[in-house]
Amino acid sequence: MNTLLNELIWYANRIIENFRDPYHGSPLFFDGCNSVSGQPVEWINSDGQSWEVSNIASQQNLFRFFAGLSVITGDDKYVAAAKSAIQWHFDHSDSSGLVHWGGHCFIDMKTLVIVGPENKRKVHELKHHCPFYELMYETDATATEKLIKSIWNSHVTDWDTLEMSRHGQFGLDFDAENLWKHKQTLTLEPLREMNGLSFVNIGNDLTYAAGMMYSLTNDTGALSWANFLMRQYVESRHPETQLGCYQYNRPAKKGEPPLSEDHPQYTFSFWGDRAQRQFGAEYGDVAKEAWVLFKMDEEALNGPEGIYGDCAYTQTVLARRLGQSGQQLLQWTTEGLEAWAHYAYDAQTNEIKPMFADGKDLTGKVIPRTGYYGKAGLPFIRRKLPPHVFLAYVTNWAVCRSEKIYDVVCQMAKHFDLGDWQECNLKVNLETENDGELFLFAALEMHKSTNHGDFLKLAHKLGANIRKRSYHRGLYLKSKQHAYCRFDDVTPLALLSLVAAERGCADAIPEYRSQGGYIHGEMKMSDGSIKNTMDVKDIYNQLC
Repeated sequence: MNTLLNELIWYANRIIENFRDPYHGSPLFFDGCNSVSGQPVEWINSDGQSWEVSNIASQQNLFRFFAGLSVITGDDKYVAAAKSAIQWHFDHSDSSGLVHWGGHCFIDMKTLVIVGPENKRKVHELKHHCPFYELMYETDATATEKLIKSIWNSHVTDWDTLEMSRHGQFGLDFDAENLWKHKQTLTLEPLREMNGLSFVNIGNDLTYAAGMMYSLTNDTGALSWANFLMRQYVESRHPETQLGCYQYNRPAKKGEPPLSEDHPQYTFSFWGDRAQRQFGAEYGDVAKEAWVLFKMDEEALNGPEGIYGDCAYTQTVLARRLGQSGQQLLQWTTEGLEAWAHYAYDAQTNEIKPMFADGKDLTGKVIPRTGYYGKAGLPFIRRKLPPHVFLAYVTNWAVCRSEKIYDVVCQMAKHFDLGDWQECNLKVNLETENDGELFLFAALEMHKSTNHGDFLKLAHKLGANIRKRSYHRGLYLKSKQHAYCRFDDVTPLALLSLVAAERGCADAIPEYRSQGGYIHGEMKMSDGSIKNTMDVKDIYNQLC
């Protein structure tokens, strides 16, 4: 274990010494590097401009790792480096206190200019980012409170109807002292028609931010709005199955859609609910965007995995942190996970059934007409359960102890080569070849919640597998064949969490919250073409 810790220290030192601002002396970090050349990661914009990327939203897991490493080693230089970068961003925030970060804007290290893909207009966006607010608050409490309030003010466009946008505007003035004093309209209709798209992935980050605000400052107004926002999603679940929902509104119809399927705006939400347009004739009223529980585009971040993976996990760990004040959030999350497991999870194959929120299996059927969800004739297929959904179920059980949830956890664990987790016949698989970081977090969660030593042994085996796969050229990579190191990847945090657990100080490490940030927009590819993509797909997946 000392060897592993030494590798983690070496890795952290390398980032601090070689991947901070070399041009201006600022405390900023690059987002990643080419593991072969040692050059920082670049984003090539659609007009051919090359930007050296520093996006603090894509460094929150790095900072969690730094903070934990300082605790384990007693050397404060790691957490101090993270705090310096955070303070720089606070000092350079916009007039509202909003930090320039997220999915669509970042800092070009060569110039320290705020840049971003032209098609995304450098707007504010956080989706499943779950920033390290604890360290931000420790760095600058006043700036952190203002940041959280400005995030809500930027994305909530109408407090009376709770209309929101996934894209927030920078520089909006607002009354920070009275932000949480907006009146909550208790008679709002579920699935109401309104402007904007209340995607749960932005709602999740808003809920998390306000919940953390309460945890850090005891601001009951923030907690009230966190619960009120999440209640919109819960009350928009299907009334019979309690499945869903991806958004709590129907897009307002602003005109008639183009007649041609090839029109660039054919699938826009301006023309009303896109699921109803595409599937309403065959499936009736259940065909709503809010009630879509399938994912047709492999590249998309949406789908049921967002509801029952990223969101369910975040809401569970937030509820645990809030204690008694988080019980309502925990209950909602547990009920949602139980319902989805009942209708959508195939325990025989470890697959997710495609469906609308009425719970009817769509496997084998095809898309009837071209639209937002894909081309006509494309079949509905089952998808393998992803690791982050498994972690959500494990963590939820650790907090709520639902027997229904535990039965599902045991079924999933077998499929992931982790052994038989039934309490009466616990046999973890110490020969597993599983090398996923989220499974390591799951094993550590089980050890923490049961105090059963076999789960720590399993975690040790998973850690050894991860280390063998990922540690190459002095960096943590997806594999030896991958060219780029993404500093926000959770590998170092996962391995440090293992070190801490084996030393009996697991609580000293900042808790994992998300798989990290991303940049999304039009990028110029090596062949000269322009592609709307993400750095996590078309940069960090490149091979040597």
